[in-house]
Amino acid sequence: MSETETTAAGEAEVVPGGLELPQGAEPEALSDIPPEQVPLLPGEVRPHPTPFQYVMIGVVLVVLTALEVTVSYLEGDIPNGLIILLLLVMMVAKFVLVAAWYMHLRTDRPIYRRFFAVGAAAAIMLFLVVLSTLHFWASHA
Repeated sequence: MSETETTAAGEAEVVPGGLELPQGAEPEALSDIPPEQVPLLPGEVRPHPTPFQYVMIGVVLVVLTALEVTVSYLEGDIPNGLIILLLLVMMVAKFVLVAAWYMHLRTDRPIYRRFFAVGAAAAIMLFLVVLSTLHFWASHA
């Protein structure tokens, strides 16, 4: 089935989500509809962000990256432990923003967020187990 269908009368097109567009209108016309009126796609609990919101998140990510670079050059000015802590906090903030907005975890059903969180936690645990095992065997060799 194609992304758009013509009704029996050929007067309107139906795009995914069941919204009818006037004859001759392009699917891009959906960007002119207020966010609260945009139909939800299957598996979504809220509408997708607007292009402006995507750009603003991109700007926030650029600013966080610039802060990371700046903090990494502050070696002699602040303690190394604080640098590491600041870099880790900014890294986690960027990860959460990308996962929530660009991977659409914000708009999807909560079960998808849970699967993602369990997978991320399992990956971190596996990394820590392997890292501690390598440390253990390196000190006993």
